[in-house]
Amino acid sequence: MKSLVIGGTGQLGANLVRALLARGDQVRVLHRSTSNTFTLDGLDIEHVVGDLNDGESLRLGCEGRDVVYHTAGYYPPVTIPVEVAQGQALKETALVLEAVRSARVDRLVFASTLTTVGFPKTVDHPANETCQFSTRYRNNPYLMAKAAMEDKILESVQRGIPAVVVIPTEFFGPYDQKPTSGTHILMVAKGRMPVYVPGPVNVIDVRDVAVSMIRAAECGRVGERYLVGNWNTTQKDLNELIAQVAGVAPPFLPVPLTFARWGSKVGEWISRSLFRRPPFVPAFFVEVMSHMQHYDCSKAQRELDYPLSNPRGAIEDAVTWFRENGYL
Repeated sequence: MKSLVIGGTGQLGANLVRALLARGDQVRVLHRSTSNTFTLDGLDIEHVVGDLNDGESLRLGCEGRDVVYHTAGYYPPVTIPVEVAQGQALKETALVLEAVRSARVDRLVFASTLTTVGFPKTVDHPANETCQFSTRYRNNPYLMAKAAMEDKILESVQRGIPAVVVIPTEFFGPYDQKPTSGTHILMVAKGRMPVYVPGPVNVIDVRDVAVSMIRAAECGRVGERYLVGNWNTTQKDLNELIAQVAGVAPPFLPVPLTFARWGSKVGEWISRSLFRRPPFVPAFFVEVMSHMQHYDCSKAQRELDYPLSNPRGAIEDAVTWFRENGYL
């Protein structure tokens, strides 16, 4: 099988590349000329320099591929207007879809995000794929951009694009070179997270997500969204597990989301107004916490048959990787 991974230098992409190689795929990775590719060093892959804003490079990357895995969905790095974020997200997505169509790719597997899953009608039932996106924060550029991208991918099926959407929950593991979920681990391990926002969360090993994406290419149904997760737990228990693995004290003070949200907005204003620099954590990321919940992933487990590894192993491997690479 000839595969293209868009976003192969990221955490999910780097683990996906390894899973594809392990099963014998010929793997091509599309990345920017400025990307740090050290997470792919030594792997037998083809590198293609490209950009999600460059339709020609996307077309060349997709050419001759059987499957395209898109793990580099746009997200705003700083607080910007919603319409700007959505515009950029939709532009990049449209270029990917056109490249897939032009190259006559057999399957497009798109990695979405858990915030596109809405809330169940009753609180005693976990959310699943039937829960459509909804949010209280319509001015949040991250939430709105991610929902717009997923909608665009699913709409493309009506125009003949063989797309499948995989929605991973919060994943941990190695090769997180620009720490995403790994930021959580690093902050706990470095003692920089004395407080936390309590609530539910679902956790999965990033390598299990990688396998689920391959299975989505093999047997996922076109036009379907698959919610891929594992351990329904709480932020408190997750923090205690991370702290135990890292050998530190866990965060001890729960802070209500409303308080944390307004505190982050004040912090962002101070950072921008007084220090003339972006905040360490943009305020809109705190609002994302409101979308953390427990999930029913039985559809994906049944149809994609992906592994359910112990999340502790994922956190242990993440901590080891961070230490070996100078993050800790």
